[in-house]
Amino acid sequence: MNEDERNMILKRSDSGESILGILDILEQYDIKISHSSAITLLMKGISIQELLTKEGKSLPGVPASVRRAVLILQSVMSDGEILEHCRMKTLYHLLLPETWMTLTDLNLLKNAKVKYSDLEGMTLPMFEKVLDGDRRPDAYHRIMNAYREVEGRKKMDAISMVATTVEVKEEDSLPITEVRRKITRKGLERTFRETVYDRLEDTFSLEDAKKETGEGAAELLELLEELCHADLIVRTEDGQYKKRIRTLRAILSSMGPEAGLLRDRLEEGLTLQEISKKHGIEAREVQIRLRQSHNKIPVTHVKEARRYLQRFERFDIPEYVFMKVFDEPASIHRFLSVRVQPGTEDIKGLYGRLNERQRQAFLKYLSLIVTRDGEVMQVTRANVFEHVLWSHADEAARTMEEWKVVYDQYVEETYKIGMAVRLKAEARKLATIATQSESVIPSSGKRFRYYDRSRLTQRRLQRLRGLLRIEPGFYGTNHLFRLEPSLMEELDCQDPDELQYVIRRYVEAANIAVVKQSEIVIGSMDKAEWLKKLIRQHAPIGMKDFQSLVEERFGLSGASVRQSIRRDLPDYLSPDGTLGQSMSLLTKKEATWFSRRLTKEIYTYEELEEAFPHIEQFSSRYLNAGALEKVGFINQGGLVLHAAHGNAESYFESILSREELFTIPDSPVYKSSSFRRIVKRMEDKHDLFRFDASTYISIARLRKVGVNKGMIKTLIKQMLEIVKRSGEDYFTFSSIRTDLDSPIVELGMEDIFFEELIRTQKRVGSIRTARGDIFYIGRDKRTIGRFLLDLLPERGGIDIDMMREDILKKFRLNLDRTTIISNIRGKGGYFSTDTEMLYKHKEGFLDSIFES
Repeated sequence: MNEDERNMILKRSDSGESILGILDILEQYDIKISHSSAITLLMKGISIQELLTKEGKSLPGVPASVRRAVLILQSVMSDGEILEHCRMKTLYHLLLPETWMTLTDLNLLKNAKVKYSDLEGMTLPMFEKVLDGDRRPDAYHRIMNAYREVEGRKKMDAISMVATTVEVKEEDSLPITEVRRKITRKGLERTFRETVYDRLEDTFSLEDAKKETGEGAAELLELLEELCHADLIVRTEDGQYKKRIRTLRAILSSMGPEAGLLRDRLEEGLTLQEISKKHGIEAREVQIRLRQSHNKIPVTHVKEARRYLQRFERFDIPEYVFMKVFDEPASIHRFLSVRVQPGTEDIKGLYGRLNERQRQAFLKYLSLIVTRDGEVMQVTRANVFEHVLWSHADEAARTMEEWKVVYDQYVEETYKIGMAVRLKAEARKLATIATQSESVIPSSGKRFRYYDRSRLTQRRLQRLRGLLRIEPGFYGTNHLFRLEPSLMEELDCQDPDELQYVIRRYVEAANIAVVKQSEIVIGSMDKAEWLKKLIRQHAPIGMKDFQSLVEERFGLSGASVRQSIRRDLPDYLSPDGTLGQSMSLLTKKEATWFSRRLTKEIYTYEELEEAFPHIEQFSSRYLNAGALEKVGFINQGGLVLHAAHGNAESYFESILSREELFTIPDSPVYKSSSFRRIVKRMEDKHDLFRFDASTYISIARLRKVGVNKGMIKTLIKQMLEIVKRSGEDYFTFSSIRTDLDSPIVELGMEDIFFEELIRTQKRVGSIRTARGDIFYIGRDKRTIGRFLLDLLPERGGIDIDMMREDILKKFRLNLDRTTIISNIRGKGGYFSTDTEMLYKHKEGFLDSIFES
């Protein structure tokens, strides 16, 4: 294709005769017309104006697909609208002959949702940003060269048209080649400012610039001279060029009126709409002008931008963090955010490149913490609490209440107010964190301290295992602690409780277990069997002597030994306190007498003792294992049970499953831990439900009215979802009842039925009150005082009557004034008798006193 043909195609395209402008619209109707068909029609001299006529559609050389496409478009748009679209430039215009842009480049732009108008002033960093960081410099240069070619032709053709219609003096007219040269140089200057300048070294030669641009020496010399006058570079004595470095404020001051919009954007932080309103310019025009002004300032020309350029290329730094950490104005961040593609590295990696003051601000405003291992992490209560203990590692252990004071002081001094409020926690919550942390060790007296796990080397743990290879039995940890003081020092175990923690957590052995506080078992045996063995070895022996023997050899407390014998081995203890003495069983007459009086299936020890107070030595003679076996009963952990039932829990489960409605008898048996344990187990499995205060209903009874386990699980899930959506910290069943959509709610059950369903969920905690249960999401134990304190505002106070009304309205709980005041005071809150106001914090309380 010769130059004349090419110019003709471009001119006809600019005048709106081509269908290139409607290819995008046709694609929306799933009509595919190739750009080559549109260019072929231009070459044949067939315009869109002709195609819109009936005759034009039948012209030879018009593809059937084009005729069909125009007909469809005319059915949804007027001819005027179609011509208007054809006069608009689209990305398809960049595919005109000899623009060298490819279809791949076109699809790249379309996938990134880039429009033709977006290409004006687009820099390589901006191009990479719209491609989500994809570096495609070759595609960028092809696209921008095609854009400049199309735009340049348009401008030259406009000048040609003026030259033919207006009488111009010969000395004032410019040859077309001169116009083209000026347009080309303008594009070269824009490219140089946008990309080339920043790629060059601070001092560079003409040859360096030629390599980066691919332009000739003459054009570059002229451009570099202009850039010297623009204060972007200076000429050195040896003929090279050096970048001039200036502050952003100085650059904006020297740009004149054209920088007004840029100052509004960078220094004032105004939005496009605010700038548009301020200057009476359309927002789109503001956007274009801002982009042009931004692109005139190379990044490496700005002193502050050079300082932070590498950080921006690596990290995506929020504006407020940049200002606080580097103590710089927001304008620097706003400038760099436009000109530099932000990095994708984890911003926590910036910490190592900061000085001490900057690091403290960085941690504070990003809510981060540096662990003892030097790792920068997002703050949580757990790692902040561990950090606080670590910073006091050389101090003695403290109670959790004492640690809470230190912890609260640290978060208040270190983090922003909002984060500090979120990090604060009750002592009980901190205790939960401590039990889950490997860096906190529990000490005696319910105290805690920091523990360095590196002390637990394999060699030391092996020595500890060797220490525990002793005679099987039950040992007090205080006894084991005294066996090898040097090892305890190496393990950093400062008391027996700390040794027990290390054994429980880090000594893995099948024959070693922590069975209770301050007791460890070595070997696989039952404590009662072990005590029997010891008694047989030393029988007969008095109780006090036996206690002294066990305490000396194994370190168990005398009280623990005595309790175990009385509970599990009462038949080994004679009335005079001697262990292992031969005891006579009941006579046949006594057994018959006792058997006739055992009319129930189960008793407590206390019941039987109270029933026969007149019989001498009743407990030791009638309630030992041998005597009970003779009358068909067994001893079950404080309960006397008919032997046919095997154990107490099996008995309780059988009667609860058998009865559809079970009313709890007024008997000590049904207040025992065994009964409560089996009830809880059956409630968790949804086999048993609380009907009212003293009655349970079985799943069998509920099935008769159409309720099954699936419906119950769905109801529980629905209740928890309602709570989750509400975002409230506390709730009662009454507060969510109206939001429930379940047939079970319509059965007329008491609230206690639904409260017990909620209670079966392990992640839901509850606070019992006389007027109903208060629930919360969490496993920590809370009180009515904690509930009331959490309702108080952080700042100021609240009138007590207003609080009562709020609780009644929100939770359907009618709490009296005395209950509210006493419980809030019990949890560290305050009540002013002068103002009748409740306060969460002491400061607000004192302020109210001074004001009154």
